[in-house]
Amino acid sequence: MADTPLSMEQKMAQLRRQYAQKIEGRIADLQTTIHHLKHAEGGARLDNLAIIRDATHKLAGSGATFGFPAVTEYAREMERACIWVLENPGRESDEDAKTLCANLEKLCQRLLDDVVAQSQEAAEVDDSTERVWVPQLHGSARKKVLIVMEYDGTAAAQVHQEMNHYGFDVRIVDHPDKMLDDLKSHGVVDVIVTGLLFDRDTSAALSALAMMREDSEFKDISVVVNTVLDTMSARLGAVHAGAKAYLVKPVDMANLIDVLDRVTQNHEDEQFRVLIVDDDETLASYTELILQGAGMETKVVFDPMDVFDALDLFSPELILLDLYMPTCDGHEVAGVIRQREEYAGIPIVFLSGESDKDKQLSAMELGGDDFLTKPIRSSHLISSVRIRAARFRELRSFMTRDSMTGLFNHTTTKQFLGIELARAQRNKKDLAVVSLDIDHFKVVNDTYGHGVGDRVIKALARLLRLRLRSADIIGRMGGEEFSAILIDTGVDEAAQVFDIIRKVFSEIEFTADDQTFRVTISCGVAAVPDYNTAQALSDAADKALYAAKNGGRNQVVKAP
Repeated sequence: MADTPLSMEQKMAQLRRQYAQKIEGRIADLQTTIHHLKHAEGGARLDNLAIIRDATHKLAGSGATFGFPAVTEYAREMERACIWVLENPGRESDEDAKTLCANLEKLCQRLLDDVVAQSQEAAEVDDSTERVWVPQLHGSARKKVLIVMEYDGTAAAQVHQEMNHYGFDVRIVDHPDKMLDDLKSHGVVDVIVTGLLFDRDTSAALSALAMMREDSEFKDISVVVNTVLDTMSARLGAVHAGAKAYLVKPVDMANLIDVLDRVTQNHEDEQFRVLIVDDDETLASYTELILQGAGMETKVVFDPMDVFDALDLFSPELILLDLYMPTCDGHEVAGVIRQREEYAGIPIVFLSGESDKDKQLSAMELGGDDFLTKPIRSSHLISSVRIRAARFRELRSFMTRDSMTGLFNHTTTKQFLGIELARAQRNKKDLAVVSLDIDHFKVVNDTYGHGVGDRVIKALARLLRLRLRSADIIGRMGGEEFSAILIDTGVDEAAQVFDIIRKVFSEIEFTADDQTFRVTISCGVAAVPDYNTAQALSDAADKALYAAKNGGRNQVVKAP
């Protein structure tokens, strides 16, 4: 029988026990070093003081985190005493040295006594640290759920079909009186689209929406009005009912999709990627557990010499960096990271027990963006990381993404192709590249205008995001031309995936000036090992696309 996964609190309790088991050994090592200090002179004395300083610094940063606040207090006092001597060499007398050793011994004994006492208490009631604050996640992996409240069965069926193309789970309600029953039977939804007009009146729909607002379980559901009415009274009623958008029929489905994405975007949670660099395994695991509980993706590096491998493979959006580590200090690691142009903008946040503001600022001069002092409350850690990572993602988006579609721009897509090809070759994995564009797009622009053409482009971009995996890379290469890089995918599988996308896109109806029309796409596919350089892959996919165009369009062609 498989083991039951541990809960967040169980994992935290496990880490506390591991810390308690290790800390007594660390204190014993500290006592041994203090004993050596008593008999050391000159450089040997300073070496021992440096060892004590580093050990007590780590204890000061970790003690309160795992429920030992006195450990932090005593360790910080010992650390300060060592720092004073190290920064003022030769100023203490022999008597001062004896006093220092005696004080360190007393503090170390108090520290040990406190650990033993609290470990016994923790064995009886294992709840000595703060509870980890973990926000509730909505679960972005599921489909968005949409209720279409519409009296016109034909119109409702059309919306149902179109929304399915775009990845919505759709339910149809033909009268407002049935809406609350549907909600209570099937659960909460993300958004309601309503025609507003029922029995030649808006009162039934507005009344049902008002009742929904009075129910605490359903009051936050987004509402979009999609109606034939274009009057001030109807619009005012929609505002009173809490509608977030008001559209007048006929409405292009691509436009409706844009509105639905906008009003439901707050329900989508994104996993920020955080790289943790800390040589203390228990403390790093604690930090990782908190961030994972808040829905973030993490990777831990214990040896700072391995940081570039992690950066290349993990592509973090924020680096949490310990300041004091054995092989090199955190500020040195930050300086080296900043030497690489592709990582120059990644936020680096020092997470350390260092409380000296001057030293914090000095560390940040070499490339740090923020400084968090251990111990830190889990809620503060989560908020600080999320704010910094979100800001980085936003700024990076301006530089790397196409403003109309949100897809990667031409330059970034080409850069990703080089990176992913190198990774695929290193790991002996498949990789496919697809070039595609919209057939007869100039006719669309000339016939219906560039605004309609833009809606067609955005509709294709959204369909690509929906049908491809989050690991795949999608770029707008310019105009109506797109490119996709499919990870761990061979040429046959890529061709199958895009043949489905081609068919679905050809079924989407667009509206312009009371006219409806459909558009098709052509695709060319190339893959490794048939082509082994980024340029060769790209060129082969482009040539296959041209073959699809010359062969009659609306098809997928594989490179020879």
